[in-house]
Amino acid sequence: MKKHTVLSMLATGAFLLAPTASIYAETNQDKLNSIESQLNGTSQQLDNHKQEKLQIEQDIALLQQKLDELNTAIANTEQELATIEQQIKETEAVIKEKNRRIEYLQVQIEKRQVLIDQRLRTLQEQPRSTLVTELIINSKNITDLLEKMYSVSLILNSDNDILQEQARDKDAVETEQKAVKEQEAALQQQKEMQVQKQQQQAADKQQQEVLMNDMHAKLSQTMEEIESTEETKALLEAQRQATQQLVEADKRAAAQAAAAQAAQAAAAQAQAAEDAKKAAAPSAGASSQPSVAAVNQGGFIKPAAGAFTSGFGGRWGKLHAGVDIAASGTVPVVAAADGVVIRAYASSSYGNVVFISHRINGQTYTTVYAHLSSYSVGTGQTVKQGQQIGIMGNTGDSQGQHLHFELHVGEWNLAKSNAVNPVPYL
Repeated sequence: MKKHTVLSMLATGAFLLAPTASIYAETNQDKLNSIESQLNGTSQQLDNHKQEKLQIEQDIALLQQKLDELNTAIANTEQELATIEQQIKETEAVIKEKNRRIEYLQVQIEKRQVLIDQRLRTLQEQPRSTLVTELIINSKNITDLLEKMYSVSLILNSDNDILQEQARDKDAVETEQKAVKEQEAALQQQKEMQVQKQQQQAADKQQQEVLMNDMHAKLSQTMEEIESTEETKALLEAQRQATQQLVEADKRAAAQAAAAQAAQAAAAQAQAAEDAKKAAAPSAGASSQPSVAAVNQGGFIKPAAGAFTSGFGGRWGKLHAGVDIAASGTVPVVAAADGVVIRAYASSSYGNVVFISHRINGQTYTTVYAHLSSYSVGTGQTVKQGQQIGIMGNTGDSQGQHLHFELHVGEWNLAKSNAVNPVPYL
C-alpha cells in the first residue's frame, strides 16, 4: 500500500513540476517576444530618424546653395552700387563744369542784353528812314554813299548776329541745365533702386540664416534622437540576448530537474521492490520530495559606499529614475545582486555605465550603474552579488563624483516606466 503511495506521490510531483517548468519557460519566452517586438519598433524608429536626418541635410544643402547665391548677388549689388556712386561723383564733377559754363553763358547773355537794349533804344530814337535820309544828304558822292550804306549794313548785320547768338546761348543754357538735371535724377534713381535691392537682399539673407539656424538645430536634435535610439536598440538587443540565455537556462534547469526526479522515482521504486522481496518490516519512511534548482532568494545590496545625495522621484521638472550615492576618493562599485551584464559602454548621458539583468524569485530585474570612472566587466559576463564592476566617477551628464543607481522591475526601457525606488530593495 505504501509502495503505491510513494509511486503516486512521485507521479503527482512529476505532474506538478513539469508544467511549472513549462510555464516558467513560456513566461520568459513572452518576455523575449516583447523585447523582440520593441527591437523591431526601435529599428523602425531609428530608420525614420535617419531618413529625417537625410532630408534635413538635403534641405540644409539647398539653403546653403541659396545663401551662396544670395551672397554673390549681394556682392554684385555692392559692386554696382559702388560703380553708381563713382558715376555720381564723376557726374557731379561734370555738373560743376557745366554750371561754370552756364554761369559764363549767363554773363555773356546779360552783356549782350545790355548792348541789345542800347541798340533798341537808339533805333527807337532814330528810325531807319531818317537814318537813310541822313546818309544821302551827308554823302559827298555815290561812292561815299555806298561806303556809308555798307557800314550801316554791317552794323545791322552785327545786331542780327548778336540776337542770334543770344538766342543760341539761351537755348544752350536751357538744354544743358535740363540734361544735367535729368542725368543727376537718373543716377539718383539708380542709386535708390540699388539701395532698396541691397536692403531686400540683406533681409532675404537674414531670413535664410534664421532658417539655416533652425535647420541646424533640428539636425542636432535629430542626431541626438538617433544616438539615443541607437543606444536603446543596443540595450534592447543586449536584453534580448540575456533573456535568451535565461530561457535556455530555464530549459536546462527544467531538464535537470526532470532527470533528477526520474532518477529519484526509479531509486524509490527499486527500493520498494527490494523491500517487498525481503518481506521485511513495513517501510518506515517515505522518500523525500525531489529538489528543484535553487533560485536566488536574496535581495539587493547597496552597490557603493557613500551617502544618498539625491532620491528617486521628480527633480528639475522630470523623473529622477534612481538614487545618487556620493563619496570622495576611489570608491569601488559592486553588483547589487547576481546577474548577467546586459551592456557595458560609454553613453553620452549615463557616461561609463553598466546594465545588469537579474532573475530573483522568478522575477526579472535590471540594475543600472552610471557615471562610472571606469568599468571592469563586459557584455554577457556573469557577475556575483558584491563583485566589483567599476569605480565611482563623474562621466557623462554628471555634476561631481557619484554613482547614479537605478532599479527596474522588468526590463529597462527608454521611458523608464519600470523604474522603482531602489532603497526599499537594498
